[in-house]
Amino acid sequence: MTAPVQVGLPQTSGGPAPALSPAQKRMLVLITEGHDQEQIAYILRTSPVTVWRQIKKMREAFGALNHAQLVHLAYQAGVLEAPPKHRHGDHAGYAAHLYRREKPCEACRAGEREYRARRRTNRKTVALNTA
Repeated sequence: MTAPVQVGLPQTSGGPAPALSPAQKRMLVLITEGHDQEQIAYILRTSPVTVWRQIKKMREAFGALNHAQLVHLAYQAGVLEAPPKHRHGDHAGYAAHLYRREKPCEACRAGEREYRARRRTNRKTVALNTA
């Protein structure tokens, strides 16, 4: 029988959360946005190995077993700010208003117009490239 594994910051430490560099914080934010390590490397203009090493260091500092737990512990420690409850100013915000049977706010209407314009442009580009 094995001993239980402790996850997260030690309960007896009582100290501050691990200090992260600005690049590490940016990586955490990109993880919360759903990017994988290769996408993060591309966005930050670094190698995937560097991203992998930095994320590994962060996981060790927080005592996390995986990315999801790393993000959760970073929120708990106050390293990351909690995301807003409702999105505004984009397609998802517009859809959320409609789902809640509300009149969409002006920012969400503008975001929806931009979203639809991008979709039209992408469809035209694909049509031109395939023809």
